[in-house]
Amino acid sequence: IHSKLHVVFLDIPRFLADDHGHGMANTALVTQTNMVVDQQQRQKQNQVRVIALASRTILAAIVIQLLLPRLLPHGPAVNIPPHHRPVTTPVDPNNASLRFSGGKLTKIYERFENDGNDPLLVAPETILFDDKGVMYIMNENAKLISLTEFQPKEGGDDDESILTAKAMEVADLGMGRPLGGKFDKDGKCLYYADVLLGLARICNLSLNKPNNNVELLASRIKLEDGSWSPINYADDVDIGPKTGHVYFSDASDISTDKDVTGKWDAMYGSKLEGIRGKRTGRLLRYRPDTGEVDLLAMNASFANGVAVDKDETYVLYTSTFDVAVMKYHLSGEMEGRSERLLDGFTGFLDGVDCSFQRGLCYVAIPSTLSPVARTMFAAPSWVRSLSMMMPRNWTPDAEPYGAVAEIYPGDENMPARILRTMQDPDGRDVSFVTGVTEHGGKLYLGSLHSNSVGVVSID
Repeated sequence: IHSKLHVVFLDIPRFLADDHGHGMANTALVTQTNMVVDQQQRQKQNQVRVIALASRTILAAIVIQLLLPRLLPHGPAVNIPPHHRPVTTPVDPNNASLRFSGGKLTKIYERFENDGNDPLLVAPETILFDDKGVMYIMNENAKLISLTEFQPKEGGDDDESILTAKAMEVADLGMGRPLGGKFDKDGKCLYYADVLLGLARICNLSLNKPNNNVELLASRIKLEDGSWSPINYADDVDIGPKTGHVYFSDASDISTDKDVTGKWDAMYGSKLEGIRGKRTGRLLRYRPDTGEVDLLAMNASFANGVAVDKDETYVLYTSTFDVAVMKYHLSGEMEGRSERLLDGFTGFLDGVDCSFQRGLCYVAIPSTLSPVARTMFAAPSWVRSLSMMMPRNWTPDAEPYGAVAEIYPGDENMPARILRTMQDPDGRDVSFVTGVTEHGGKLYLGSLHSNSVGVVSID
């Protein structure tokens, strides 16, 4: 018995060990099973998360696709390479040659002879002269207005720097917003650029009888592939002195719309074009004898002012957000090609006009490149796309400034250069100059932000 008990007791540790081993195995098996279950649960959770994320992404993409045409009706912003970002020269605060104190500035205001009349001299972009020397402007209400019978302002203490003029409606130009224009060499027809309509013409004007017979000449252009491209932002006009061809700019493919007050807001479209950075500006030519429109140049960053030289060998046009004057060659070795003629101006460029007698040209500079604008042009495209979604009244206004640059367009012997800049450095007397016209040794300045005409003597 003792021996058997001894054997039994000797086997107890082995039994306990075997039992413990089976327990550990069972525990390991349970743990392994739990781990597998946990892993499966995590996989399912991850799958759920992936499916949820994919669903949200697809939903967001669908929502963006649906809302994008409303949020960005003109498309998103694109990358602006450094060489296409605007670069300006510093403004000299001591140069105040475009102020009254300089002794060469005169301003013309409308004279109201009857109380209660609506103003007619309102936001004139370009000052026009017919063959008889009569002055006209086209206002924001699409009215062609003559300005005559100039006299010193009453109560002006004999200050000849302030004049008033009789303003009279000569023609109703329709529903659009005319900007630049030019009379033909016979003075019979006025060709003008309308941001809504395109290129238009009105003939046989009379100061005694209003004329409303407007002809729409070009609202689209046929491209080389046979397709038609709309003219969405006709901006400025000049007429060739030799051929009578009409050269005009199509600033952008962004159409002009109305602001909250119901007025056509030409400025907002230009801001969007600059922020977007897509370079859709074009230089076009209309042939009155055939009615055809040619595409001369493209890829301008808001094609703006247009001016032809006296021999009609080239056309100057401004690329606003390049801060550059471009030159399209109509003849010579570079016929049919454009080149960057001049840069290094103090601000963005607008209208341009050339004096056949002086051989010089003049460029309107409405505003400088503010720090905010400089930062915006250097920002990534997605940041600029977001800024395009802001309400229009959130877009910053231009800093007060006004200037005109006198330039020599160059020839075979001398390169083009800026001769001088006439400016009002803080916009005290002249601000936001958008149009310039040379006539009789003087510059006539227009502005979309002013109800007057500036006159500067350049002799």
